[in-house]
Amino acid sequence: MDANVWEFVLAFLAALGGGGAIVLGLSNWLGKVWSDRLAEKLKAENSRDLERVKTELVHEVESYKVKLKKSEFLFQKEFEAASAFAAIFRSMHPGFNHPYMDWYEACDEIAQCFGSIEKKLENYFSEYAAVLAEEEKKLLIDAISDAGYSKFEVIDGEVTAESNHAADVLYKKLMSLEGKLIARVRNQASL
Repeated sequence: MDANVWEFVLAFLAALGGGGAIVLGLSNWLGKVWSDRLAEKLKAENSRDLERVKTELVHEVESYKVKLKKSEFLFQKEFEAASAFAAIFRSMHPGFNHPYMDWYEACDEIAQCFGSIEKKLENYFSEYAAVLAEEEKKLLIDAISDAGYSKFEVIDGEVTAESNHAADVLYKKLMSLEGKLIARVRNQASL
């Protein structure tokens, strides 16, 4: 019986062999066509996605360059503001007139210059207000106000105890402002 089964299977395969080869060939060709079309479709989609990503990346890089340029410009202005203020602050500090000069005498000299200090600070504020932080603006406005108000307490070069104290307070405010300006510039430079 085994021989009969094998003969039948071989006869069946031989009968289908020609048609089977045709079906096998057609299915092979059809599979290749479909895989080629699918590959082309995926390749086109990937190309579009790659171009979109490239365009987005170029846009982001250009945007970053603009932001960097603005940041550099702002840093330069902040540096100029800090340097200009340091010069103003140093100019109001009295020199030593004699070896035993104390801080009280230095405050007297500062008080005698309240009018010119007020003008210097107003000019500085006019030029650099755009780059000052809110806290820095507040300190500067307070200092301008203090100098403007206190200049009327110095009469004919005579400094009162109140105006001497106002000079001390003004000096400390301005020292604090100078520290804030310089610290901000240094913090940005270290980033």
